[in-house]
Formats: sequence, C-alpha cells, structure tokens
Amino acid sequence: QGCVASGRVVKLDSNVCMSVHMPAARRRHVANGHKDATGDSTATAVKPAPPTSPQPRRHRWAVFGAFAVAVALLALVNVTWPNLAVQLLHNSSFSQQQQPPPAEFQAISQLRSTEQDGTVYKPSLGIFPKGCKWRDVVPADAAVAAQPGSNTTSNSSASSNSSRVHYEYWDLKNQQWTDQQPAACRLQGYPDPGPPASWTFYKGNPRTEVVPSTHHVTYHNLWYNNGRWYALVDSGRQVASWKFSKNQEITTLHIHDAQKWIKTAKWRVVPGDTLLFDFIFFVHPTAIGHWWEMMGPLYSVLKQGIDFKRPCDQMVLLHLKRTHLMEWVRAVVAVALGVRTHQDLPPILLQDETDNAWQQLTMPLEGVPKDEWVVFERALIIRDLFTGGTRSFTNTEDARAFRAEVYKHYGLPPPAPRHAVPHVITFQRKRANRRIVNEDQLLHLLSQYGEVRVVEFNSSTSFADQLGTMRDTGVFVSAHTSNLANAVFLQPGSAVIEIIQVTK
Repeated sequence: QGCVASGRVVKLDSNVCMSVHMPAARRRHVANGHKDATGDSTATAVKPAPPTSPQPRRHRWAVFGAFAVAVALLALVNVTWPNLAVQLLHNSSFSQQQQPPPAEFQAISQLRSTEQDGTVYKPSLGIFPKGCKWRDVVPADAAVAAQPGSNTTSNSSASSNSSRVHYEYWDLKNQQWTDQQPAACRLQGYPDPGPPASWTFYKGNPRTEVVPSTHHVTYHNLWYNNGRWYALVDSGRQVASWKFSKNQEITTLHIHDAQKWIKTAKWRVVPGDTLLFDFIFFVHPTAIGHWWEMMGPLYSVLKQGIDFKRPCDQMVLLHLKRTHLMEWVRAVVAVALGVRTHQDLPPILLQDETDNAWQQLTMPLEGVPKDEWVVFERALIIRDLFTGGTRSFTNTEDARAFRAEVYKHYGLPPPAPRHAVPHVITFQRKRANRRIVNEDQLLHLLSQYGEVRVVEFNSSTSFADQLGTMRDTGVFVSAHTSNLANAVFLQPGSAVIEIIQVTK
C-alpha cells in the first residue's frame, strides 16, 4: 500500500519500496538503510505515501471462526433433520407451480397416411412376409372415424367396420401398387397331383400323431378342411375331440383305412414346420397388449431348442384380418419366431375376411377351396392361458433378450442400465375412453420434474418412432390401456406410472 504502481516497484516492508530490477543483494542492502555503493539513483529506496490502516489480524480470525461455526451448524442440522433440504427444495418447486404454466404441450404424432380423391392410403412400413407386402386402403370418412378422439373406434367391438378396408399389394417386378394379390400371400403347398415322389407321410401313414409337452403340442399330419381342423384316426378306439386353444378344437375323423381314404379325397400337402397360432383375444384385434400374452410364451418355447425350425416355414394366423397386422405386430412376431435382422417374415396364412368377428372364426383359409383337404406335415401349437399355458415369458432373461433383439432389428444400440435416468417424461394420451379429465393440470405437474412429451400412438405410427420414444424415456406415464405394451421397450432403470380409474 502506498508504493508506486509502476509495475517495477515491490514492497519490502510497511515503509520502504524499491525498484524490481535492483539485484537482490542491493535490495537487502538498501532495505537495511545503507547507501548503494554505485550511486545508481534507480537503486535508491523511496518513501511511499502514508499507508491506509490495515485490517487487524484478529478480525480475519473472527470471520474465519464464524464461517467454521456456520459449517458445523449446517452439518448438525443435516444429521438431525436429513430431509429438511429436500423439503425446502420441494416447497420451492411447488411454489413455481403457482406461476403461469408453459404454453400448450405439443404432442408427438407420426401419421404417415396419404389421402387422394377421398381415399386414404395407410403407410406400409417395417417387415413383411416374403413376397407379400400390402397397405390398407380405406375411404376417407372411415379413416377419420378411426382417429383418436372420434366417437367410433374400429377395435372396440366384435363387429368392427374393418370390412370397408381393402388392400393394395406391392408388385416387386413392376415396382408399383396393385389390387392383385400375389400368390405368396396365400397357402401354397403341393396341390394335385400331389407332393413329389421323395416326400412321404410321417411314419409312412397319413394318420395324425400328437406329441404333447408342458408348454406346447406338436402335431404330425394335422388335417384341415373348410375352416375346421381334424385329427385323422384309423384305429378302432373311440377318441373324443379336444380343444387346442380357447377358440379352436381338433375334431377327430375316424376312418377304417387312412391309406384308402387319401386316394378318394382331394388334398394337398403343406411341407415343413408350420406354427398354428390362434389369437385368442380376437374381439380386440388391435389391442397390442394382448400380443405379449402369446408372444412371450412363444419366444421362450422356441428358444429352448425344441425339435422345430426357427424361424418356421410358415405361420397360420387365425381369426385376424390383414389390417390387424400392424407394423408393431409384425415386428414383435418376427423376433418371437427368430427372424434375423434384414430377413423377411415367413409366409403368414390368413382366413378369408368377413364383417363379423365371430363369423371370422370359421372362415376358410385364403386360397383353399372348400372341398379340398390340407395336411400340414408338422404343426406346432403353443399352449395358451386356457389350455394349460402361461401368459408371459418363462423367465426374466428371455424378456431381456427379446427387448435386445427388437433394438437390434431397428439398428439401435443394445439396452443397458444407465448411470442417470434421463429427465424425459413421456405421457401417453388416451382420448377415446379412460380419458384423463384434468389432463392439463397433470401435464403442468409433470413439467416440474422433467421434459414432458405427449404421444398418442395409433396404427399409423411407425414402430420405429414408438421404439425410439421408449428408448429415450425415463418415466412413462399413461392411463390404463393396451398401448402400455410399449413399456416393455423402456431401457433398464426406467419407471412406469399407470393411472387407473376409480370404480365406485
């Protein structure tokens, strides 16, 4: 203090300053009150201006002591009331809720349908059976009625209006959409004059043999005709019919000589391994949550390494229509069957379509005349909840592996536990029913804890968008709905909040 502020003067003590370029020996000499022997005026000590009064040292120690006491008190409070800081922060956050909320939350919606001349062409995304790619074509008024929030829903009753849907198929050769259904979409096999000479029935006999197991049943020579399934029995013992699923049964067909019978019947062979799949919740065909109750057991059984091809040669899907095979369903089916990345689905054989879901149960398979018999060389049926099976994966490891396979199919890094859950809160809106009446208040509340995203998925939302949304979500909030099936694709460590209505 009081020294010349030239940048070349340093303070030696409270009363003496000297030039910084003076050698150290000289600085010490001058500081002791001796004259410089060289007579160099630049090496002469100078008297500074009177210094200002310095702070007493005891004052500094007092400040330091007060700070130490404050730290000790805070530590004591934290030990005595460990949640006090959290409560104070919460109260501060709560007070912010009284402020005007942000503007309207923007919903994430990926509708990719196109409309032309009063007709809506639904998107054709994701994996399809080999040689059989289609898209839904519906009148514009029917498409509007099926949108979220409308007064009618196409998946809420057994007699849906989906008969108004027709399909266009992709002509791979000419690279264009056409009304002509490819042969790959229908049952093929070996029609008359029959299979090649190298093919033979199981054990050389056309009769049906059944191999039951805990979670599945294998059929050799399973017969089909005009919407019904048969077991060919050529013994003298009476065998009663039985159910192979909730909605379908095997009818026993007793004959005296199976070899003579096939010489008089019109029949064809479907060789290889066929998965026979009855979607037991057919009155809710687009409720994707029910698919987990059947895809989980299917995945676990096939992964056990049973004597059945994975993926299978073809799949018979009963009681559903082509429009019900959304991209979400096809993606999940592909993983359950063991389809590899960038592979096509095996052929999926469906029934002729009708207006009423209950009549759909008995409709014939597409491409099979009513007077023709079909024998499936080997068919696998997974036991459902009503025939002694389960409704989920048989173990947690299979569930995790399934999720990882879905990620892989869509080019995403494998799911893994995260160090910190992202502050992304995804709210799934539901307006058709189970609507949250105070939704705005709920959204404003959620916004205090993270970034809120609003989604409203439907059949036109690509599965890639749904999967990406789930991957980035830390907390998934939704009213009770079948679309909570997407929660399976959340990364480890995420949370789900399901809002259930109160029943009085």
